Amino acid sequence: MADPGAAGNASRDVLGRGSLYTLGSVAPIMANVLVTPIVTRVLGREEYGVVAIGLILVQVGAMVAGLGLASSITRHGVLERSGEAGARALVLQGSALSTVLVVAAMLAGPLWSGPVLSVPWQDGLAFAALAAAGFVAVLNAQAFLRVQDRPVPFVIMSAVATLGGPIIGLALVLWRTSDADDYLFGLLVGYLVAGLAGIVLALRGGWPRTERGDLPKALKVGLPAVPHLVALLLVQNALVLIVTRYFGVDDGGRMQVALLLGSAPAMIVSALNNAWAPVVYRTEPSARGAALERTSRDVAAVTAALAGGVALLAPFLLRILAPAEFEPAELVPVAAVTSIGAVISVAYLANVHLVFASGRSGGLAVASPISLVVGLGAAVGLAQTGSLTAVAVGFPLIYVFLAVGTSLLRRRVSETRWREPVLLGPIAAGFVICGGSVLLPAEGVLWLSVRFGLAALLGIALLWMVRRIFRR
Repeated sequence: MADPGAAGNASRDVLGRGSLYTLGSVAPIMANVLVTPIVTRVLGREEYGVVAIGLILVQVGAMVAGLGLASSITRHGVLERSGEAGARALVLQGSALSTVLVVAAMLAGPLWSGPVLSVPWQDGLAFAALAAAGFVAVLNAQAFLRVQDRPVPFVIMSAVATLGGPIIGLALVLWRTSDADDYLFGLLVGYLVAGLAGIVLALRGGWPRTERGDLPKALKVGLPAVPHLVALLLVQNALVLIVTRYFGVDDGGRMQVALLLGSAPAMIVSALNNAWAPVVYRTEPSARGAALERTSRDVAAVTAALAGGVALLAPFLLRILAPAEFEPAELVPVAAVTSIGAVISVAYLANVHLVFASGRSGGLAVASPISLVVGLGAAVGLAQTGSLTAVAVGFPLIYVFLAVGTSLLRRRVSETRWREPVLLGPIAAGFVICGGSVLLPAEGVLWLSVRFGLAALLGIALLWMVRRIFRR
């Protein structure tokens, strides 16, 4: 019988340590909150559209060139024989391999930029491609820091990469009164500095030592995760590309701002995942199902409150993020629809932990891209309506398919069983709150007061839930 006390401790570990890792996710959110309002005003809709494409290139490029090793390094350090020393070696090997791949892709940029990104190749996109190599080093080093449970340097690295880069880029844009190229060069500097710092951190406290077969084994687990990780990034970024193609580059920039806000709760869940995955790996197999039930239900409840708060406060937050030129009131339903996906993502994450723990992640290379293609196909169809909100429905829809796909895969590769219906209550609550926020008017003193009051009540409920979890 699983120990219920161990399950309760698992929730405290995830939300306690996870709250520290969440600071690493708050860094990019804060960077965008602080910098985006100025950048959107200085660059305007068209140039900010190029920035939005560059951000996609950084993120997707890092996932492809990273070869999935960031997903393998944490698992390797906890479960494989060479342990931390072997994980250190993987950080260096993975960063070197990714740099070679990124440089090759950058040199071929003029050939694929138009067909893939819908914009011609320019210096800023080359800077974004190179920034992807720095991002890979950051991700690999952070995966190793999760093995050692060192959240403070984890947070510092995130701050350097995601705060330093935008601040440098903004300074260049203001100083030179220039365009998207200078801003993207600032991002490159931030990611490269953070990546080098990450490698130094990984080497502190010991030397890398690899055993025969470590890299092939890590690639065997990691490579199938590449389509999976790219699919996750494209959940948001492909919607920007769809809007750019069907509505124009300026509306692509508007969509990026709305998705940036609406997906913020999903980013926080991903940050909690930095603590959640090691907790699942370290839990005894006999207690793993009970621990996963308790943690997933608690994480889903917290996520529902966060997502609902973002959806309700979207009229206020979007006016901060973008000027009137971006017509922020029209983007409120887009952000609210997007926030629904964060709650659904908990069901996907809970199952994917067990898939990686089993070491049989190959099915993710099929399940995740299929989920992405189906969701994006729906988004393309919805784009014909001419509504950005309709396109945004693709975000939660993709997570629905991801949750179903990983659930089926987990049943095939993992011996651990858990009761997934425990998530129905939090998911239903999140859907009602976020869905209601889509329908609530986004203008007028009365309706804005209603939104603010409901958000305040959600904040109180969130504090009560967290207190209850820690006192349980």
